[in-house]
Amino acid sequence: MLDYYDYWIFIYYLYAIRMNFKLRQLEGFVAAAETGAFSKAADRLAMTQPAFSQLIRELEGMVGVRLFERTTRRMELTEAGRILLAQVKRPLDDLQHAYANLRELAGGERGSITYAVLPSAAFVIGTRAIAQLRERHPHVQVRQIEDQNGLLIDKVLQREVEFGLGMFSHADPALRFDFMFMDELVAIVRPDHALAAAAEVAWADLADVPLILLPISAAARRLADAGLAQAGCHRAPAFEVVNMVTALSMVREGLGVTILPRVGLEAMNMEGLVYRRLGEPRPERQMGIIRRVDRPLSAAAATLIRFLYQQAGAVAGPATRPPEL
Repeated sequence: MLDYYDYWIFIYYLYAIRMNFKLRQLEGFVAAAETGAFSKAADRLAMTQPAFSQLIRELEGMVGVRLFERTTRRMELTEAGRILLAQVKRPLDDLQHAYANLRELAGGERGSITYAVLPSAAFVIGTRAIAQLRERHPHVQVRQIEDQNGLLIDKVLQREVEFGLGMFSHADPALRFDFMFMDELVAIVRPDHALAAAAEVAWADLADVPLILLPISAAARRLADAGLAQAGCHRAPAFEVVNMVTALSMVREGLGVTILPRVGLEAMNMEGLVYRRLGEPRPERQMGIIRRVDRPLSAAAATLIRFLYQQAGAVAGPATRPPEL
């Protein structure tokens, strides 16, 4: 038995040599203490019994005391062994837990992601991809930031987000754009509106109707303005609204016609409304993943991007295959 003085000498000795412990030695010691037999502990560590016995002898030689009382019939921890077990069991469990967490992190099953997305793509594609990710990998946390395209690109450039789902606007040597799908703007009207009878709405047909448009900072608004300008009927909208929900509500109340991205309509309340494609110049935009060329994606972000591609294919028609991430 160790008396009080010997106990604290032993604890001090453990801390003094703790940097010399080998992980395999401590794992073997704990396995032997838990199984009560060297043969079972050797099997747990996939070692031969002679090699395992040598491992324990090396550990006992390092600490300077016997850790096990061994007889032909049984094996028990000495008091020194019980002290060592109490000291190393929790750190070894924590280390195994940390290893498991790192494996999950490397496999995209754990981690945190912050990404930016255009509001029109967030409604359906972003929301459903996050739900899919949460179901498959509940330990991955996602922060989704909705923003206009210019601000989205700035957030990617400034490393405020890991990547963005937005519209290709211009080439930038610091950025990489991976195409996902083509989106287009459509005209949305009430079924009793004169334009509802047409299979396709010409830009010139919008010259004399009140328009309800998104703010000038929105990429969709600039695309709509370009189409109106080419048709020679560009003018200030009757109403300028911040979000698509308000625009649809105003159309439903008979206040005018709105032009919105097709991709976001599936998540909107379209009761009492219909949409029609717009003619030439066709207001199309390339949508995809925007990220820095010098910033590798985390495994969790790569997993989310694959889900975004799946949801884009379901909502916007066949999307391209996700790039090698």
